[in-house]
Amino acid sequence: MDYVKGRGAMELSKIGDPLTNLLFSMALSRVRGRPMGRKVSNTVLSEALSKTKLREDAGSRMTRGDLGDYVEGLIFQNWAEGRVSMDEAVSILAESLTGDSKGTALKFESIAAFENLLNHIASL
Repeated sequence: MDYVKGRGAMELSKIGDPLTNLLFSMALSRVRGRPMGRKVSNTVLSEALSKTKLREDAGSRMTRGDLGDYVEGLIFQNWAEGRVSMDEAVSILAESLTGDSKGTALKFESIAAFENLLNHIASL
């Protein structure tokens, strides 16, 4: 994908946003056994990023929204360049999710799920 080459995660965040939401929705659907559609908040993504060594790469003086965008772009970049497949990402996310969590419990599970995905990306 030529439009990805040489682009940073921030440049790819707009296209990474729907991919990230799709991956999360697919993971939730897998663990709950029925179709689910959910958006991932910048809070979840930024908190997950802050727990990984990738946080250093994002730069300083970034808002929670900027950090969320960075994660979305990073996920898209790694998928587009073939380093992580959709099925692999969904499986990693699903490992940290349960079938019945809601509210605050779902938020903490989601943070852990994206932390695991980001740690996997960092290991590539």
